[in-house]
Amino acid sequence: MSKKNTAATIATIVVAVLAIATTLFLLYQTSQQQIQDNQYNYVPSDEVNEEMNMNAVTLIKNNCEVFRIYLQYGLPHQAEPYNNVPEDGYYTVKRDNYKTISDVEALVNSTFVEKEAKRILTNINGDNVAVYAEETDDDGNKGIGLDVSMVDENGRFKAIAYDYTWSNAKFTLHPKSNTECDIIVELNPAEETSSAENASSGSDDSNTKKVTANMLKVNGEWRLQKLVY
Repeated sequence: MSKKNTAATIATIVVAVLAIATTLFLLYQTSQQQIQDNQYNYVPSDEVNEEMNMNAVTLIKNNCEVFRIYLQYGLPHQAEPYNNVPEDGYYTVKRDNYKTISDVEALVNSTFVEKEAKRILTNINGDNVAVYAEETDDDGNKGIGLDVSMVDENGRFKAIAYDYTWSNAKFTLHPKSNTECDIIVELNPAEETSSAENASSGSDDSNTKKVTANMLKVNGEWRLQKLVY
């Protein structure tokens, strides 16, 4: 739905972290609303607008999942007997929806442009260490290994410090052309998740954090230019 002078799409996603397993569940609503922002003058057709909206929902959900498994929580891994360090340098990952490294690569490659996908897969922390790699057990079965450098002395994933939550996050689309769109994501402070979920649209947002993702259409497919959090 376009309005005079300005147009944008607002989509709200709710990402619920279920119990300790932190499984993502996404609920979203999409709508279109006039945005008072002169920076974005491009008005997409209804067809392009819908295409951007649908892809943004998927890409932001995937972005959150990649952030979760690479920086915030990691994939669950199996401890070694007597809490020893694995001889091969990798802890075995145990997660039903990620059985091989190809499953992880598919998620990353379908979400980000080639350069950013490579960075995430091979050097996300700037130390030339891939967080996950292919692992083969004694029976020749392929699985996923978590690099030992990503596990602390207590056997926990080395997570980054992060004070915001993707639960009840909101994002706004700002189309720039038929093949490019900015996505401004508004995140709530982690300790205010419960109150934020019950707050009205007119609640105080002074403590929220806004990050901008850039969505590009590359070879007919939409991708994010960078991992945002």
